[in-house]
Amino acid sequence: MKILTIICFFFSLHLFAQEQEYQLKGSIGTHDPFTLKWTEKEGKALGTFSDNLYAESAVARGISGNLGRLFIVTFPEEVNGVRTITFLGSDLKGDKGSALIPVTIVLRDDTGRPISTSIIEANLTGMKEIQIAQRQEEKCHDGFGALAGYCGVYSGMLVEEADSKNKCNLLNLTNSRFVLDENAEVGLSLGEISGIMNPPIHRIGRVFTDTDSTSVDVLSRSCKPLPRTNFKGDDCKRLHLYGDFSSTEKIKHFAAKYTITDEKTNEFCRYSLSMDQAI
Repeated sequence: MKILTIICFFFSLHLFAQEQEYQLKGSIGTHDPFTLKWTEKEGKALGTFSDNLYAESAVARGISGNLGRLFIVTFPEEVNGVRTITFLGSDLKGDKGSALIPVTIVLRDDTGRPISTSIIEANLTGMKEIQIAQRQEEKCHDGFGALAGYCGVYSGMLVEEADSKNKCNLLNLTNSRFVLDENAEVGLSLGEISGIMNPPIHRIGRVFTDTDSTSVDVLSRSCKPLPRTNFKGDDCKRLHLYGDFSSTEKIKHFAAKYTITDEKTNEFCRYSLSMDQAI
């Protein structure tokens, strides 16, 4: 039995904060203008992405520092073969003003494989500072039924219970986390994380909407190569997650079993999860 203790990933909560508002405009390729708007504080950024080809509006999360900014936009499903778009650009000096800056854009598919990489010039504008009263975001309520409020990132313990033919290597990592996102999709994120990067992930499926139970039973199939496993790439694998969400003294917990089975050979590996929601 192998045990991996996961490093906690947490979000800070402040009563009042100064945020800076920015906007980035450019084009992906020749005929796809985009707009990226966001606010940032203490190196963390949150905003929206829009263009004419991939999304009228999508969430963008990012980090900023002395060397520049990094954003990732993740779509609920592949759009024109693209699941994520990453933007990497140099920093803007000063609180206000605009500048033409080089930006690297990477398009990736559902498996995280890069489809294309390009470098463009885009207009970055520092717009204004805003003072806000922050409160913990109430996410995943409408349509989630008994799972309202359980959306988020969970970290804790991952235990390998079985591996019939040494097919899985999910424990040779740090910072593995379980995620229930705002689209009711569940997955296991693998590898190092900065808060917005695109690590390998097992997208297991979606939970039932408007459920009257905090128990989940998700079954899906993946006929693509599965990260951190040695199953034959073109074999279809069944991904099965079943478990329970619970809450004790305001701490949300998730306990589950996760099984990956090769449909052709019946080779499998099984893991147990015991994780708390990161705050």
